[in-house]
Amino acid sequence: MSRCLNIAVLALIVIWLNCGDGARILGIFPTASISHQVVFRTLTLELNKRGHEFVIVTTDPVKDTSIKNYKEIDISFLYDDIAKEVINIINFRGNMNWYVQFTMFESMVWEQMGRIFRHPEFKKVYEPNSGEKFDLILMEIFFTPGFMALAERFNAPIIGIASASLQLSLQYGIGNPILPSHPSSWEQDVKFRNSWTPWQRLEEFYQCWRMIYYYRTVSLPKQKEIAEQYLGIEVSDLHDLEKNISLIFVNQQGPISFARPNVPNIIEIGGFHVSDKIKPLPKDLQKTLDEATQGFIYMSLGSNVKSNMLSEKSRDAFITAFSKLSYKVIWKFEDDQLKGKPDNVIILKWAPQQAILAHPNIKLFIYQGGLQSTEEAISHGVPLVGIPVMGDQDMNVKKMVSLGVAVKLDILNINVNDLLEAIRTVTLDNNYKQRMLNLGSLLKDKPQNTLQNAIWWTEHVIRHKGAPYLHSTTADSPWYQRQDMDIIAFITAGFVSISILAILILYKCAIRGIKMFNHRPVDKQKKKRS
Repeated sequence: MSRCLNIAVLALIVIWLNCGDGARILGIFPTASISHQVVFRTLTLELNKRGHEFVIVTTDPVKDTSIKNYKEIDISFLYDDIAKEVINIINFRGNMNWYVQFTMFESMVWEQMGRIFRHPEFKKVYEPNSGEKFDLILMEIFFTPGFMALAERFNAPIIGIASASLQLSLQYGIGNPILPSHPSSWEQDVKFRNSWTPWQRLEEFYQCWRMIYYYRTVSLPKQKEIAEQYLGIEVSDLHDLEKNISLIFVNQQGPISFARPNVPNIIEIGGFHVSDKIKPLPKDLQKTLDEATQGFIYMSLGSNVKSNMLSEKSRDAFITAFSKLSYKVIWKFEDDQLKGKPDNVIILKWAPQQAILAHPNIKLFIYQGGLQSTEEAISHGVPLVGIPVMGDQDMNVKKMVSLGVAVKLDILNINVNDLLEAIRTVTLDNNYKQRMLNLGSLLKDKPQNTLQNAIWWTEHVIRHKGAPYLHSTTADSPWYQRQDMDIIAFITAGFVSISILAILILYKCAIRGIKMFNHRPVDKQKKKRS
């Protein structure tokens, strides 16, 4: 009897300790893109299992009532805004740089922020007399830095999280080195040039600082104004909130990224969404892939870029190229019909991508270069043909090409010959497959699981109510002192001034010498006459 009593008391103590350690976390994930949301969801669900309570604002709620202490505020209506725009993203490529795209869509972002703040359930959370308290704000760092104001409303530290590498404007805010021409700067128009001329580097420098200037002088003040309007409090300068973020989880793993220097409060994560337990394929698709003994190819342009956005010319090039292959082709194609579809091509409006990539008969993945798709392909050892369209996709494909696991094509210049050459190069050369397997092994060989590392850092920030010791003092420096730009300017100005002075002195000396030379014969003649 006493033994049972002791066990019961011990169990109560464990429960009490878990409840005491559990924190209340407010999650803000406002980007309407499942490729973003799956990264955040994995972390929040795992933290919830460890006893932390969540209130999450998300466009893609899991809607699982069995999960306790996990309230979701559904803002999936933001997908309607994207649908209304009816934008063919492929048409942007080559016509609009990141600065133009950012400024064009920002008014829609501002409107979306207002709609989120006006959401009845969210208002109950942040209104002055709500009685809500949070130990941490976990928020996506991308288009809506105005939500950082919630940290002041609840007097809680911020952890940012990004589904891809950070944009330069945010890197500036936290004091990270600004490298305009570096291949990791994905929003730059770096187009894999064979050589860098000074003029090209100057263009990248201009575009970089133009974007940073706009972000800091237009975007941040406007979002501060929106936050103050709804929260009803005076919000600190968002520049200050940004540079004092405790830390940022960045979905970027070293072996598959372009190495660059980072400040201490950038913590690498990655592969969160890649599942260890693959769900079974639908029976008819499983049968089709099992019978593809010569192998099959899988093609998908992701969730934001769709295959039905391809021009008729590009679509016909894919159809013709696929018809010449002995492989089956599984094509994620969003329309009901594909005119001229060859017999070896199967179209699916939705595809269970991880399960398809895990099938042993797969030979090749043709994709748009999305980071999550890249991680899935590496996890299952599938070589790639990359056809980037936007965002960080160029950077991801370039890195895969540099590692010898992919071939890149230009989506604006797709033709049958290039497609066939790329497909045959990757499928017939076993080195692509072997290098991809080696890359997957390298990615797994790390001292600590990235998810467990992210959990430790999250709880570390909660325990210590922030992590100010990770703050980089560079973030406090004005732009002209970053990377000693003022010293370089001073030395350059001094060198130019001395050079100009030296040239003037030489010029004066030369003029004086010429005059003396011209007058000497005249003086000699005068002396002879006298």
